[in-house]
Amino acid sequence: MRLFICLVLLGFLWCVSCKNVNFGNKTSSCKRRDKVFCEAIPWKKRVYYYEYTGPDDLIIKAVYCYDYQNSEASVNLTEGGPGYNYVSLRMKSQRSYRLDYTIEIYD
Repeated sequence: MRLFICLVLLGFLWCVSCKNVNFGNKTSSCKRRDKVFCEAIPWKKRVYYYEYTGPDDLIIKAVYCYDYQNSEASVNLTEGGPGYNYVSLRMKSQRSYRLDYTIEIYD
């Protein structure tokens, strides 16, 4: 019985261990939602640069990045973000995996 409970617990932890990244707190509506998808190349890491520039009166409150691949991909905020009207992100996949992200920008 203990083994069964441990296996169920480990399975649950494995399912929820995706890499979602949040910058800031979302307090209002979603201003923009984009899907980023890059196919896998064997033995290569995929790198994708995402840029968004809003109108001058827009101040970004939060940037949410949702990973649907459940891999060890990483997202880095390179410029802008919360407090600015622009954002630049660098996404890098795990070797031999694809990139599959949804990016949401809140104002």
